Amino acid sequence: MLKDKILLVLILISFIVGLILGEDTLGGGKHDYLYHVKYFENFHLNFKETFLNYGSDQINDNVRNSPIFYIFFSLFLNLGLDTFGLKIINLFLLLPIFYFLNKCIDLKYPNTPLIIKLYFFSLLLLSPTIRTLFSWPYPLLWALAFFIISIYFYLKFEISINENKKMNFAYLNIICLASAAYFTPNFSVFSIYFFYRFYLNYKNSFKTLKIVFLNIFLSLPAIIFIISKDFYLFDSNVKYVSDIQKYNITNKIIIITSIIFIFILPLISNIQKIKEDSIFSNLISYKSFFLIAFFIINIYFFNFSENVGGGIIFRISNLLFDNSYFIFLIFGFSLLIFYFLRLYNINNILLFSLLIIYNIQYEIYYKYFDPLIILLLFFLIKYEEKKFIKIDLIIKKYVLLYIVFLMLNFMKGYIDYY
Repeated sequence: MLKDKILLVLILISFIVGLILGEDTLGGGKHDYLYHVKYFENFHLNFKETFLNYGSDQINDNVRNSPIFYIFFSLFLNLGLDTFGLKIINLFLLLPIFYFLNKCIDLKYPNTPLIIKLYFFSLLLLSPTIRTLFSWPYPLLWALAFFIISIYFYLKFEISINENKKMNFAYLNIICLASAAYFTPNFSVFSIYFFYRFYLNYKNSFKTLKIVFLNIFLSLPAIIFIISKDFYLFDSNVKYVSDIQKYNITNKIIIITSIIFIFILPLISNIQKIKEDSIFSNLISYKSFFLIAFFIINIYFFNFSENVGGGIIFRISNLLFDNSYFIFLIFGFSLLIFYFLRLYNINNILLFSLLIIYNIQYEIYYKYFDPLIILLLFFLIKYEEKKFIKIDLIIKKYVLLYIVFLMLNFMKGYIDYY
């Protein structure tokens, strides 16, 4: 117990020191903040002109973010705060994140001891994405906060037996997810997942129709803005690539699978012991042939560029072997691991498909998936065994993973990948 307390205190201290020093373990958080900080000032000084020209070449923009974050922060400039004050406002986001995470744990994993919850909270304090975005404000952090709240209301929806309350929880989930999407449009794809879960409960009823109309009503302003500007869906690449590369879905499938593989490593020990005589019977099935075909098709069409992200495994593959063979190996191994973890079901395949759409832009950076995948694994993924994830047994493994991951992010600045 004393060792647990010492470790948790050290993690907290490291987070505080990172805030003081302006930590940027992502490698681009400070750059992004300094580039986009002008929007706070622009909306503060001339709201109408900035909004009308946002994302256009008239003011030499290169953005793929919703203007909501910049508009929101500009309101504090109107109150007399400076950019340092905005960082303090950003820091207060810790309170709702931890509060609703605690509520989610209580709903999904009842009677979880406080020390285990603190370990779960420490994952966020170790997350390179979270640490960087608290030092250098960015809309993704605010979107994550609202996404966590939307998960909370979904979990309340799942366990509620009162039909009126159940419907209200569905509405609150939709509103919070829409708020997340207005900060970072990528999160809008998860409305498909939650609608699927709501539909399973309400089927073809009037309640389902009301959920559809609420989603449309909340999303309409964003859809109109995005279509009218066209700076987010198709016109937002940092680096020019051909359409063959840009719209090659196999790139996303392999890269994102390799990122998921890292986050799922602690679960590998949870694979139930399989008798030797059943391994072959499990592998020799129509599912195995589908996985083999899926694997071959994806590696055949893979053509991801080396200087637009790709995650740690893609980087290692090119750094050590100067080719993509290593990431292909991890991709194939991941498909097997998912198979033996019994993760292939409609719910999980839908979530994985949405992760592909979620990263609609060509560039793939793990900051968009950390700690998003952790939230999905602990709260939304459906496991064949109801108590597959025993949070008290698995959480320390995730803390160790994040410590290693954070160290690698500190070291990457000293590595020449190209």
